Amino acid sequence: MNLINQSDNIYFINVAKTLVIFLIILGHLSIPHDIYLFINSFHLSLFYIVTGYLINVDTVSFKKMIVKKVRTLLLPYFLFAFISFLYWFYIGKNYGEDALQEHDTIQYLTGVFLAIPSKEYLGFNLPIWFLPSLFCTEILFYWGKKIFKQYSFIVFIFCFGLGVLLKELDIRRIPYGIDVSLFALLLIQMGQWLKSKQLIEKYICNWSLGIKTGIAVIAFCLTCFISLINQENGSVYIVDRIFNNYFLFFAGVFTGNLFILYLSNCLPVIRLFNFYGRNTIILLGLHLVVFSLIKGIQVFLLGISIETTQGLFIVDIIYVVFVFVLLAPVIYCVNKYMPFLLGRKKGFF
Repeated sequence: MNLINQSDNIYFINVAKTLVIFLIILGHLSIPHDIYLFINSFHLSLFYIVTGYLINVDTVSFKKMIVKKVRTLLLPYFLFAFISFLYWFYIGKNYGEDALQEHDTIQYLTGVFLAIPSKEYLGFNLPIWFLPSLFCTEILFYWGKKIFKQYSFIVFIFCFGLGVLLKELDIRRIPYGIDVSLFALLLIQMGQWLKSKQLIEKYICNWSLGIKTGIAVIAFCLTCFISLINQENGSVYIVDRIFNNYFLFFAGVFTGNLFILYLSNCLPVIRLFNFYGRNTIILLGLHLVVFSLIKGIQVFLLGISIETTQGLFIVDIIYVVFVFVLLAPVIYCVNKYMPFLLGRKKGFF
């Protein structure tokens, strides 16, 4: 089967997205520290790189692009924001750690509309900060390429420097994660460069399984090594613009995504990869709500305390598997009966 195009669907990208969203969700549990460092060293960067790989600035008008992105990024963001806020307000805040802390409900509600990427504003579902931030990043990237053309790379480096300055001056966080977007432009540029040079097609998809497996193993080992060095004094945390050593951050991004891309091309063709890879946005938006429901079942129905299983890596993996299983019918129903909620048309499947 052609791994590059499967019914107008880029299969290897869906595999990579499935692997990374699994790691992202896993990273939101109490996993071992070294594994957490490994995941954080590159996880979100793949989605920016994939965006750069797929974006087409030259042939798409700004009007068409922004309408599509409002439908596919902002609309789902507000959908997940309101669902998770209401769940937190009526259920979540009464149990677990939330019940032991004070929360500013008005600030949370303000956070729904301002989309400021911080726990103070999106503490009820912080991972959804990524959607409006990606929206802003794509707009900035589009105009950067349109206006500055071949000099856009220099402009994106300048934007990265501006992001560093805002961080160092400790300026208040900017709505819709624009302060994170300033850093992410270079990652989208990386994805566009991979596409323009057809490097993935030439040096990943067309190589033998043995070579791809060997490179995946080497890239994995390098990423582990880099993550331990760069995060010796604290974890990389993109949402808070913490990158530690910038050179090591980009090195980890490179090797981490190399590992995922080669691994995704080593795995057999499985339809579930397409299913989940094309719906990572639902997994991202609802997995914390599902975690809360699973914990409720564990405590109130099974009588097993959270402390009993906390820190057990195998339990964390089981939690993530349950998220995938429990959200599968949600994904199916939304795509079949209400695809407009994700900015899609009927027949997406």
